Amino acid sequence: MNYFSKFNINKEDLKKLEEYQSRDGFALVEESDFNGMIEYFEQYEVYDQLIPILTDNNSNYWCFYTNGILKGLVCYVSHAELNLEPKFASISALIMMINNNPDAYDFDELDTKVFDFPLNATTTKLNNRASIINELKVKLANTEQEDIRQQLAYSIMALTSYDEIETTIYPFLDDEDMYIQERAIQMIGYHKYKAAREKLIKLTKTAMPNGKSAARKALKAINKGSN
Repeated sequence: MNYFSKFNINKEDLKKLEEYQSRDGFALVEESDFNGMIEYFEQYEVYDQLIPILTDNNSNYWCFYTNGILKGLVCYVSHAELNLEPKFASISALIMMINNNPDAYDFDELDTKVFDFPLNATTTKLNNRASIINELKVKLANTEQEDIRQQLAYSIMALTSYDEIETTIYPFLDDEDMYIQERAIQMIGYHKYKAAREKLIKLTKTAMPNGKSAARKALKAINKGSN
């Protein structure tokens, strides 16, 4: 696995990769596939700083941010939907999760509670989380490219704590990008944020089409959580 070592991976995470035993659904990326994905990533700015580390061998990958604002974090690259928000605070955290969930064989079989992000009560601490969010916000404010804006917004929301919802996620509820609006609504539902009920009710009528559906689902999640 010398192809991993030439990238900016800390010693602890690199050792975890070297010791990791592949299994169905979570296999180390082989060198030929690795090189092919690197060539693919280099064609698109949205994949900047990413390298693939694990795959389900169905064109989906767990990827590592080698540099940039999200350096050291891990995301999931799906062939079906583009969402590069962080899922784990490190490669070590990802591998620990895999080992702790031996009955899961792909991403969809994992409960969201096992991820470090979006934030939840048991999440791994990220000491520089606030500074990362601020850097992402600055970059977002200076970016017009649609796909880059979406990924920056997704990452900001994933790193946002419950207490920061109104200051950080609320502004995205009225974003002109329908995918950003939809993700913001989904995050309100994920956190079961009761204070957003009135806003969500309004969005079931005023949001863009996918946002309306997301608002209805978020309201159900909040109401269920209140029981």
